[in-house]
Amino acid sequence: MAFNNELLILEQYKQLIDENIIVSKTDPSGKISFVNEKFCEISGYTKDELMGKTHCIVRHEDVGNEIFKDMWDTIKVKRATWTGQIKNKRKDGSAYYVDAIVRPIINERDEIVEFIALRYDVSLFINGKRLLIDDLSNTANPFLVMVQIEGYENLENFYGKEITQIIEDKFATHLLEYCPVGCVFPKVYKLDNGIFALLKNQETKSVLTESQTMQLHKFQQNIKDGVLSFGTYEYDLNVIMSFGCKKENIYEDVLIGLRKAQNTKKDFIFADNFTQIEKTLAQKNLQTINLIKKSLHAHKILSFFQPIVNSVTGEIEKYESLVRLEKDDGKILSPFFFLDISKNGKYYHQITEVVINNSFDMLRQTNKEISINLSTLDIEDAELRNKLISLVTTNMDIAPKIVFELLEDEEVTDFDIIKDFISLVKMFGVQIAIDDFGAGHSNFERLLSFQPDILKLDGSLIKDIHTNKYSRNVVETIKLFADKENIKTVAEFVHCKEVHDVVKEIGIDFMQGFYLGEPQATLAEEILNIEDYK
Repeated sequence: MAFNNELLILEQYKQLIDENIIVSKTDPSGKISFVNEKFCEISGYTKDELMGKTHCIVRHEDVGNEIFKDMWDTIKVKRATWTGQIKNKRKDGSAYYVDAIVRPIINERDEIVEFIALRYDVSLFINGKRLLIDDLSNTANPFLVMVQIEGYENLENFYGKEITQIIEDKFATHLLEYCPVGCVFPKVYKLDNGIFALLKNQETKSVLTESQTMQLHKFQQNIKDGVLSFGTYEYDLNVIMSFGCKKENIYEDVLIGLRKAQNTKKDFIFADNFTQIEKTLAQKNLQTINLIKKSLHAHKILSFFQPIVNSVTGEIEKYESLVRLEKDDGKILSPFFFLDISKNGKYYHQITEVVINNSFDMLRQTNKEISINLSTLDIEDAELRNKLISLVTTNMDIAPKIVFELLEDEEVTDFDIIKDFISLVKMFGVQIAIDDFGAGHSNFERLLSFQPDILKLDGSLIKDIHTNKYSRNVVETIKLFADKENIKTVAEFVHCKEVHDVVKEIGIDFMQGFYLGEPQATLAEEILNIEDYK
């Protein structure tokens, strides 16, 4: 009776091991003599396919010889137990990871009669990216989808890392449940920063069907409509989705797609070939950076001057100093082709310094005002800011002809620095203009901070003012406000007679645009000979 009870207990032990532990035995030469069902389940091979083979049948090519040499030295030479983590390969080519314990079995004559190995599947605990890359390499026609929790950083800041981690784990567990009928993925890969990946093999290579796109839209909508429950709390999650089906660079393509979706405020993007596009753009940017560096050294960063015309008299009263780059072939490039890129190469401030020096030189040659563009990056840079202050204080006789035109294409990080700079230079007679007013960051709130002398109306409000009633109403409103505050107004992008006539009718103080004069390397010191002022 006791014997039967011991057998019953042993059988339960064996059942527990078989359900959870991967077991195999080999003879002294390393040929497999026994495998349990768990080994067959995870490897994808039948017992008949495994018996008599070596463990090389599940060896992954990524694993070097040194790990197996160490194992055999330990179990065969030292006759000790070896432990370690091994990456194996299933019959279908996909990877799995195991924590392994291997030891020799020795008889009474001190002979090794067999080796036994116990393994535990740890694939779920391996870095998700590592697993995904492994599976991508063994997927002939991959269809990869990446899903990122929208506003992940806000989620982490609000709930903290610990709770956010729990939310992520919960979301990963239920993510496949949001898939609509026909949109099936075998598993979820949890990556970093609230990003999850789904991967499946397609029958057709590199083809995206309309049906797949519709299914992904439905998948995304299901997530949006769903509620993630956690204890007594419920969370509504929106996701950004990027996907691709071109095997080459697919991981990088889809990851770049997520970044582009965030930057462009989109939540759904097809990302094939994004890596190649990025490489092409990077190569072009490097060429532009080299061109800027070479041009700075060769003194080919130039200033062109565009006239700003009095709307009543037609007389040129001011000029705007505009940066240009002269190529070796004499072609002149506008800042559109190089200025933003220069910020990444740390040449932006050098270019600004050249423009400032050119403008001050020209101020000595004319009795007209010259407007110099400054970004918040320029003013916040201590070295450049001190140079500007030094130029103003040592050239007080021409300071009243200087207009610093604030470009608001950048977020201001320190308003106090900007306000202090403005207050200081205005003490010497320098005027302050706000560029592109009515668009972007420029708004009435900035007027309170900067107290400008001039508002330059954004070209988007001017270019179709002769046909767009809304634009005209906005410009007229700005003009009324400016007159009350004794602020002068300048209309940019006056490109035709019709626009010119409307701007003049509204009463904008000054005009600037190709209809009145293009930027030139020299100053045009004359009253414009156009029909309106004859």
